[in-house]
Amino acid sequence: MKLRISAKLASVHSEVNVTDLEEKTVFTTKTDPLSAPRCTRLYDAEGVELAHYETTRTDEKDRAYSVSIDGGVSFTTKRSFRVSSSTCEAIIKVGQTGWTVPTQRAWSSRFEVHSEDGKVLVRAKQVPALRGDVYDIEVLDEDHAIEMVLLALIARSVIRDDAPIPV
Repeated sequence: MKLRISAKLASVHSEVNVTDLEEKTVFTTKTDPLSAPRCTRLYDAEGVELAHYETTRTDEKDRAYSVSIDGGVSFTTKRSFRVSSSTCEAIIKVGQTGWTVPTQRAWSSRFEVHSEDGKVLVRAKQVPALRGDVYDIEVLDEDHAIEMVLLALIARSVIRDDAPIPV
């Protein structure tokens, strides 16, 4: 399944669209900018809430998230850097699942989701010619499509938040 993640026009990262190749909405997210902990909700195309994830505003060290999916599935994520002296490559560990999300931040950022045995479950690459943090993702594990989309959304946020702020 091939999808595109992009912020809605004029939303300042609080609303995101996930569309298919025909640009039809598959999922949307809404983040309450004043919530503490910061809560983002994932909705299907009909507006039914499927899941949510939370992080505290002060969690700069681990960029940790707590994810809850309707039906009782939940997991946590925690980011660490591959090399302690560089913020260009990070690994997001997904507790309880064994999944990892190696990220690379560069001119065109990218990430993958790997299973515990190293199998690639998602491939994603930033689309540099488009406005904002737009990513094309390919979900290879459709049995866990919602989890993979949630991890893609989290990885996108972690990459954006880890970018150095221009002076």
